[in-house]
Formats: sequence, structure tokens, C-alpha cells
Amino acid sequence: MRAPEYSDARLAADLAAAAGELGEPLTAGAYDAWQRSHDAASPALLIRRFGSWNEACARAGVATNKTRSTTRRWSDDDVVAIVASYLTAPGSTGTFADYSDWAKQQDGAPSGATLRQRCPWAEIKQRAEAHNSSGGPSAGR
Repeated sequence: MRAPEYSDARLAADLAAAAGELGEPLTAGAYDAWQRSHDAASPALLIRRFGSWNEACARAGVATNKTRSTTRRWSDDDVVAIVASYLTAPGSTGTFADYSDWAKQQDGAPSGATLRQRCPWAEIKQRAEAHNSSGGPSAGR
């Protein structure tokens, strides 16, 4: 099945609609939950298209929380260790979707969307598996 194509105007309209329903500032996590039931583009697509979540929101005239950076809140080693914890959690399937669901239940874990901003899931997962095999944050480098 081919992924739907979204114009920049449609992306901005969807962001504005989400902000209208959810309030502002609009977070990528809140939008992610909203878009799943509204046939809208994913936060990852918005970030790829516009370069950042804040820029996508700016194009739509939507306020974002500018008090902290979500892309560098966690070091690379932190991200690997968190994903390594997920991979060893009871019931973990090792999929990106499962990680995203798991992260919502964890205090201090980056969302799936935040991970995707940094690098592909397969790469993070591979580094986390190496971390679990060796017991250290520098495994796989």
C-alpha cells in the first residue's frame, strides 16, 4: 500500500486542527496520538518535511513549548541504555511501535518520535542489543 502524499498546506491545516482540539502549546506526542484517529501525517513526516517540530508548528501558526530541547535532552548513551531497558522489559516485542507504547508508560523515556529525530530505529535497536550483550554504553561503536 502506498503512503498518502500530503501537501504543505494540508500538513499545516492538520497541525492547526490538532492544536484547536488539543490546545497549545502543541507537543509532538499529543499530535501523534491525535493524528492516528484523524488520517493525518505522522510527526516524523512533519519533521522531515519542515526540518523540525517547531518549524512545522511555526508554519501552521501553532505555539510550541520552547522551554527545553527534546532532541538533546538525552545523550546518545542515554538513548541506547533506555532502548536496552525496553528490549529486556517483560513482553517487549522489539518493534518501534511497541517501544513507542512502552515509552509512554515510562517516566523520562524519549518518545518514539524523538528517537526517530536522532537516527533510524534499526540503528538504535542494534546498539541497544550490543549494549545488553556487553553490559556497557560503548558497545557496538
